Amino acid sequence: MPPVRLAPRDELAAAARVAPLLRAARDLSAWAARRPEMSASEALGDDDACAAAEELELTPDELDSAWQVVVAAAEAGGSDAKRAESVPLATASAEDVLREWDAALAALLAAEELDGLATALYTVGAPVRIDALFDAYSAAAGTRRPAGPGESGSADPGSAESGSAESGSAESGEGEPGPGETGAMTAGQLPDADQAAALSHALETLADLGVVELGTEENAGGLTVILSPLGVWGVHRRLLAQGWHVPVLGAADRDGAVGLLMTLASCDAEDGETKINEWLVGRTDEQAAAELIAAAATGTPGLRGAAFAVLDRIGKSATEEVRSALSEPLLRAHAAVWLHEHGEDADLGPADRTWLLVDLGAGLLEEADPRDVVAELLPEVAPEAQAEIVAGLWQVQHPGVIDLLTTLSEHHPDPGVARAARKAAFKARSRGGGSSLPGS
Repeated sequence: MPPVRLAPRDELAAAARVAPLLRAARDLSAWAARRPEMSASEALGDDDACAAAEELELTPDELDSAWQVVVAAAEAGGSDAKRAESVPLATASAEDVLREWDAALAALLAAEELDGLATALYTVGAPVRIDALFDAYSAAAGTRRPAGPGESGSADPGSAESGSAESGSAESGEGEPGPGETGAMTAGQLPDADQAAALSHALETLADLGVVELGTEENAGGLTVILSPLGVWGVHRRLLAQGWHVPVLGAADRDGAVGLLMTLASCDAEDGETKINEWLVGRTDEQAAAELIAAAATGTPGLRGAAFAVLDRIGKSATEEVRSALSEPLLRAHAAVWLHEHGEDADLGPADRTWLLVDLGAGLLEEADPRDVVAELLPEVAPEAQAEIVAGLWQVQHPGVIDLLTTLSEHHPDPGVARAARKAAFKARSRGGGSSLPGS
């Protein structure tokens, strides 16, 4: 896939907070919660739909889209989703807001069969004439427009600015479609009114969630659509989870160590090594290690894990900086393991090891498919031993422990491990929130 630039997470969260569809879904969820006889797994009845639309001032289309998001959240998150919704969007953390928005995007793309359209816009990376989108939309919905007289079904080679095949192709192998590949994006006329209305509705729904931006560009020849920065981030995550190479531009230069670590999340091993080498140029080993430790101290679990992986690349020269990280509660376990692996002494107790296991799992959940996280977390441990370890994780004081245990309970192939995770998740919820400090 072509490289993209990802906006800072705070900017992405700010955009998600004001997305009309996300706010409507929250309002609708609260409305439904006041009616215990209703179930979020069922379709809204006519009377309920009319009452909700009137009270919340939503159009029928807005109500349908919002209900799709509510149903998906109920199926995926359960009580955790309701707990997150109890915190206003304005004050919720950036991570929680983006997690909620990402779930809404998944529900919308699945319900409206818009994966192909979103991927096409990601691939083009520039404003596309709305009339040129029809082939993309119809291919995503399985109803490609027949070629008209004189058309071969290929894109106009002169339409690069409006979404040509050249600018929209994925590097997915000769003769093999890319993820959600939508075929030719010709600039032909929209056919019948029903299909034109369906495309218009799809774009309006995506715009309501903040996925696309609609506009007018003289050079593009009229009305245009482009993925918003939030939409780029959301589609990037989906493609990354599907195993596609989705490089990120400019982050390493713009944000120092944090930018490098974010860039590495979208690189394969070879490209990652190149990025690390480029980043190390002009820095002493000690300077680089200090920047990585600082980034890890304020970053997400995923960034912490990536930082210590890069510190491995630096090697023994990073020892003193890593040793200084033993005084940082969020880094102590990572630093102790790193020092042990490099022949240095450091205290590493059982509480540190279990906290580190949860932190690593939380880091994987930031980007990977839950099934892949389950497969990678304890790959060489027998199921009986896994169940014993998992059963005690509820005692770990880490903000990601409930999400990790829920993932294990829902996706672990061994019934014993899944059952242990389910019981541990219940205990962790009953205990309530805890500190993120290992061993506390």
